[in-house]
Amino acid sequence: MRIPQAIFTSLRGDRISGYQLAVKSEGIGEELARELNTWGPAHDSLLDETTDEPSVNFHPLGPEHFCLSLTRSAGAEYSGRAGARIYTQMFVLPREGLARFDNNPLLILRTLETAGRVEVYDEVPQNLRSLPLVGRAGEADTHSLEQILGKLAPEALSNLATTVLENPSVGLATTLSPRPLFSALLQLVPTEDRLKISFTTGLRHSPRRPFRLFLLPSDPGARRQFQRQSNVTVVELPPQNSSQKEGKLMKAK
Repeated sequence: MRIPQAIFTSLRGDRISGYQLAVKSEGIGEELARELNTWGPAHDSLLDETTDEPSVNFHPLGPEHFCLSLTRSAGAEYSGRAGARIYTQMFVLPREGLARFDNNPLLILRTLETAGRVEVYDEVPQNLRSLPLVGRAGEADTHSLEQILGKLAPEALSNLATTVLENPSVGLATTLSPRPLFSALLQLVPTEDRLKISFTTGLRHSPRRPFRLFLLPSDPGARRQFQRQSNVTVVELPPQNSSQKEGKLMKAK
């Protein structure tokens, strides 16, 4: 099986300049390209532009495809505008490809990283090839699960899994590392329900990108604004040494 890929970033193009689907491989037609453009993160989309850890994002593309992507800071804007250039590598996954990996996009990401398929180009290439997706689900990432369960109060992770499945938009306040946390979370979600959970580990919340699970800003004032939104369920996930005994649901719909 081969999976299409694309790059969304800011550049000076022949027809338009700015953030755009800069290049795409075979297998991405006009409809998929339009959806990728809609979800593509532009300037100031990252919660933290200074971190070396990319944001991992996962969301549906129509009824039969999904997008797994990584977004990071990558140099300066071509226009000289303040702030980092935002660079996203997108992988388009069919349902059957995800099924081979127990509907867990983070297992596919681990496979792509191991194969050296995650790249950041200083200059966006003119052509991009689709990528082979080999293998299938092997051992679960038990290290992430053990690591997170060693830091969380009892029942906090399972409570979060229930909340995410029952609510369409969940903002998570936590100081834990997001990728191991989300990996552990997916292991507690039934295989048949995992594709319902679109998520981002580091993009700002935006109506253009309606992820089911996203991180809240660290600023307390910004977090309070989310608590006042009627369409967002806010969860505070404290570490085990916190005075909280389990993940606190700040507001349930």
